[in-house]
Amino acid sequence: MSRVRRVWPLALLAACPAWGLAAQSAAQSAAQSAEIQALARIEARIESGATEGVAGAIERWLSTTPDPSREAVGRARYLRVRLMSDADSARAELLALALDGGSSHGARVWLRLGQLELAAGDPARAAAAFERLRADYPRSAAATASWYWTGRTFEDRGLLDRACEGWTRAIRAAQDGGDADSARLAAAAAAGCAPGAARFTVQVAAFSTPEAAADMRSQLEADGFPAHVVEEGGLHRVRVGRFATPEAARGLERSLRLAGFSVAVIAAEP
Repeated sequence: MSRVRRVWPLALLAACPAWGLAAQSAAQSAAQSAEIQALARIEARIESGATEGVAGAIERWLSTTPDPSREAVGRARYLRVRLMSDADSARAELLALALDGGSSHGARVWLRLGQLELAAGDPARAAAAFERLRADYPRSAAATASWYWTGRTFEDRGLLDRACEGWTRAIRAAQDGGDADSARLAAAAAAGCAPGAARFTVQVAAFSTPEAAADMRSQLEADGFPAHVVEEGGLHRVRVGRFATPEAARGLERSLRLAGFSVAVIAAEP
């Protein structure tokens, strides 16, 4: 009996490699979907405050997930940082993650880093983090929120006019982007920016001569404090910063005391 030779159509033969690619693509999509779901469950637990065992879950995910995507690893590292109790370790890991890039969480990383720098008493470094965020992720929700926090960095340094500029920009950006939470925060902060509102400052010293006051002002400015001199009651008074509330001035007051100055929060000149 003669053997029948099977001839495959060329079009079908050409499509055969695609079968394997399609199967591989489907497997990759399924794996990525599983990655996303696992990390979403972890993040939901963090957001709800149910963090017991979450750190271990993240470590297991990082060590056992086969060939995870760079995006997923970045997200896992970001979630791990959110659980860190040591501020220095968290800042170091956030900086490493931010500079590594490759994650859509980069904007949130820069925002979190800036917030930690501000909490650590370094508003200048915080401002730099927020600027980097806006440069790298200009259309992100985090970039909108960063304007409020930029205002805070100026407020902490007693630069009220610049703080008000930041909050005004935050309100516009939040309204344009539909970010109601950021708009409310910025509007509340900007309430003290109204013309004629009370102002407060930190007084460092008072001198009988303008030369002594100028020397003190130069010393403060060299240390990064925005000082000015006011002549009042026959004395040349050296003061630092302007604030909308005395509570806002307390942080700068503490910084000046730590620097060795004897200071007091007082009502500022108009």
